[in-house]
Amino acid sequence: MMPDMQSYVRAVEECAEFIRSKIPTRPTVALIAGSGQGGLANLVEKETELPYHAIPHFPVGTIRGHRGALIIGRAGEKTVAILSGRWHLYEGIESWNLVLPIRVLAMLGVKVMIVTNSAGGLHPDLIPGDIMLITDHLNFTFRNPLIGPNLDRWGPQFPDMSSPYSRDLQNLARQSAVEERIPLKEGVYVANLGPSYETHAEVHLLRLAGAHAVGMSTVPEVLAAVHAGMKTLGFSIITNSLVRREAPLTHEEVLATAKQAEQKLSALIRPILRLL
Repeated sequence: MMPDMQSYVRAVEECAEFIRSKIPTRPTVALIAGSGQGGLANLVEKETELPYHAIPHFPVGTIRGHRGALIIGRAGEKTVAILSGRWHLYEGIESWNLVLPIRVLAMLGVKVMIVTNSAGGLHPDLIPGDIMLITDHLNFTFRNPLIGPNLDRWGPQFPDMSSPYSRDLQNLARQSAVEERIPLKEGVYVANLGPSYETHAEVHLLRLAGAHAVGMSTVPEVLAAVHAGMKTLGFSIITNSLVRREAPLTHEEVLATAKQAEQKLSALIRPILRLL
């Protein structure tokens, strides 16, 4: 159950004040690293690393493949906050608590958020190791972190979600892909609640709904970021094909494929940070 709004606001403010006291400069860009993508932290020259469990009120995740630390560093002239490891609804973390770090980042001054995840391919053209630019999403978790009392200074009660992923940032991603000669697929990401992987019938339904890749994260964070006025950009590493597969899928396989594609994703994001 969500605490009263006053307690929640106080928790966000205390968390932001703690982080502010530990960092030399405030970040303007944030990056959320998905499963098996802890190496994305190397995109910055690290100044500060704060384990999640050391930050007041921060949720602490439980899933293998997530580092569990907030890293503040420099990428050229920009200060970047990297959430190395994320949280998931299937861990039993309530949506309002899952996006508390996004509220904190907004309070610290973040204006752009890049999200990454590992996802299963729902389209025959998406194969393991591909990078997919997220052009839109479907929220099949049927949870929304914006439910509850709204604080006007945090964002509007009814935020527009017609373009949750910035078209300008998508164009930067396409430009970076051309410059770095990295094949970049595009498509709609659908978030399921998890933690079980999809049945054949569910895969069929999601394809009919217009989804190209499916995962168990990202959408709550994007909803909170857009509500806070951030521009967002999203990428999925395709770790498995759900339309070609016959053998059972394991979390270890997902992590291994994500790790293999991590260098390619880093090469794609590095110029974007420079061009922002």
